[in-house]
Amino acid sequence: MKNSFSVKEVLQTAWDITRSNLLILMGYSAVAFVSLFVLQFLSIFVMSSGNAFLNFIGLAIVLLGNSVATLGFYKLTFKLIDDNQDGDFDFKTIIPSWKNISSFISITLLLGFIVSTFTLIYTQLLKLNSFANFVETVKNTPYLIGFLSFLVFVVFVLAIMRFMFFPCFIVDDDASSFHSLSQSRELTYGNLTRIVTILLLVIGFIVVGFLALGVGIIVTYPFTNVILVVTYRKLVYSYGVEHPNDELIK
Repeated sequence: MKNSFSVKEVLQTAWDITRSNLLILMGYSAVAFVSLFVLQFLSIFVMSSGNAFLNFIGLAIVLLGNSVATLGFYKLTFKLIDDNQDGDFDFKTIIPSWKNISSFISITLLLGFIVSTFTLIYTQLLKLNSFANFVETVKNTPYLIGFLSFLVFVVFVLAIMRFMFFPCFIVDDDASSFHSLSQSRELTYGNLTRIVTILLLVIGFIVVGFLALGVGIIVTYPFTNVILVVTYRKLVYSYGVEHPNDELIK
């Protein structure tokens, strides 16, 4: 790939890779979806007993399966990009290492902890009459709901934009959990407009995939993930040109 980085080039490169390797990308996606569905079903069965230990086992199964499936797709995409292969590869090469898996799970648990903490704080605040009255006032004021919803959306998009490439660093650089977050934040600095544009396009493709009776997601899911990996590659190369003495990747 060239060092230049544009939205048009990213989309074209991603589509070329997806089109050339569509069967294997769709095949991997199908196997991953089915495997995760089975694991989810088994975890629900295991956790239905109400036993704390079995609940932990069920959660561990889901986290492990999701981590292997997600990181495996990234490894597959990197291999197709770097080796210019058309689906000819050894399956073992796309299995993530335990370090990769543990790093990904750590970030997943961190995200869950953050969401749970904010939920708990909100629940506790609702016990205060002043805060509960404020919430009711907001609910009954359309423009306040609109403003707060927009504000939350902007913060959500910015957070995703800054940290969306952490799985790439985990796979490509064998980075630890927190280091991958730091690398993603550094990589995205100064590229807000282009990254947000690509992120919105990715969301748009996913929506279109679901609107096509869900069938379109078979193509849009691999395509959108390839877009993210290609964007990462373009950003890394551009970063290397602009900061020749700064080793973002080991």
